[in-house]
Amino acid sequence: MPDADDALAFTIAARDDAEAVAQVRVAAARALTAAHGRGHWSHEATRAGVVIGMLQAQVWLARAHDEPVATFRLSTRKPWSIDQARFPASARPLYLTDMAVAPAWQRRGVGRRCLAAAIAAARAWPADALRLDAYDASAGAGDFYARCGFVEVARATYRGVARRFFTYPLDASAIDALSAPPSSR
Repeated sequence: MPDADDALAFTIAARDDAEAVAQVRVAAARALTAAHGRGHWSHEATRAGVVIGMLQAQVWLARAHDEPVATFRLSTRKPWSIDQARFPASARPLYLTDMAVAPAWQRRGVGRRCLAAAIAAARAWPADALRLDAYDASAGAGDFYARCGFVEVARATYRGVARRFFTYPLDASAIDALSAPPSSR
């Protein structure tokens, strides 16, 4: 298998890529379910669902020598799972959702490369913050996001699901807001 550092190419997915995006998401969901049992992470994407998602967001696809290996979505539209009150003020937040890495490509730097691509795309958007949430469970990727420079701003059960909320500030005012004591956020 080729090395992820040498081979990864990121593109905004086209409608013709919807099946490949769905396959990556399904493989990741099945691996999480096998490792951690059934949960919200067990949802299996469909081609039709991916196409609908493309109407509301940029869906990105990472390929290694034409093999689909990872995906994520970027949107200005707040997803259901995000409680805006938990985040520092932001005029132009962008939301990162549906990040998935094919199981054979996990633990090889692909997730970090996805985040780097998402941050670069957010800066070009332009956005002033990149927001996401992670399950507050063994299947959640919160510790990974923290290691990659995202700042945890809250933990809460939102709409019945335990979550960790993260932000990645993209401008100085957002960084200043994160430096403020929690009571003033």
